[in-house]
Amino acid sequence: MMDKNARQHSLAIALASVALFAAQPAAADTIQLNGFWAGSGTVTIDFTGINWHDGATVTGLHEVGGSGGFRTYNLTTDPGRVNAFQSWCVDIFHSFSFVINALDVLKPANIALAGSSATSPTAFSQQAATDLGRLFTNHHAAIDLTSSSGTNQAAFQLAVWEIVNERSGAYSLSGGDFRATGTGSALAATWLSELSTASASLYDVNIWTVQSVITTGHGYAQDVAVFSKIPPVPEPETYAMLLAGLGLMGFAAHRKNKSRSA
Repeated sequence: MMDKNARQHSLAIALASVALFAAQPAAADTIQLNGFWAGSGTVTIDFTGINWHDGATVTGLHEVGGSGGFRTYNLTTDPGRVNAFQSWCVDIFHSFSFVINALDVLKPANIALAGSSATSPTAFSQQAATDLGRLFTNHHAAIDLTSSSGTNQAAFQLAVWEIVNERSGAYSLSGGDFRATGTGSALAATWLSELSTASASLYDVNIWTVQSVITTGHGYAQDVAVFSKIPPVPEPETYAMLLAGLGLMGFAAHRKNKSRSA
């Protein structure tokens, strides 16, 4: 999450998810990004390359701001905010802050949003999607807890941004399209280097395109990643046992019908 003015991240804005990457467009839900999930860090990023979201050429993007996962709620299905989950920024092209504009302070923090639809973002590469899943598989234990450190949180966020935005070659925070320094950058570089060795991914990543609607007209846009466990694939032996069971059921039914006809 980058903020050009380096504003404090304290209050929540309500956001509506309007599309899913790698899924059918969903009806808009009211999503709240309610501060950082755990610790956070301060990082500096620089980018010259292609905006994965709309294909536009970006030159000389320079941002300084907070880096870490978001404490997230789906207020449509969880209005009482009982089940928080973590999401991650994949959008370095829109400034975003948890601070509500001063004109909105006296208004409800969670603003009801009308359902809407939008075109899904331009898909980044399948390799990037796979690598995001592998990154989470390898290191989610370091960022799962709400007590996880700012270094780990910032490192994971930087690694996500590098995977999504780098098109010039191997992942590197010190060269290529996307560059970064600051909290967790050394750890992020280590995690990224591991991706050069083949490994399994146990998680899928969905990208939610979200936008805020604030009654004074001060809206924001953001794309966030949400990770989910890939359902296990049944072993061949499981299919064999299922087929054998169905065969026995069919044989029993056949014998029962035969005995009745006799």
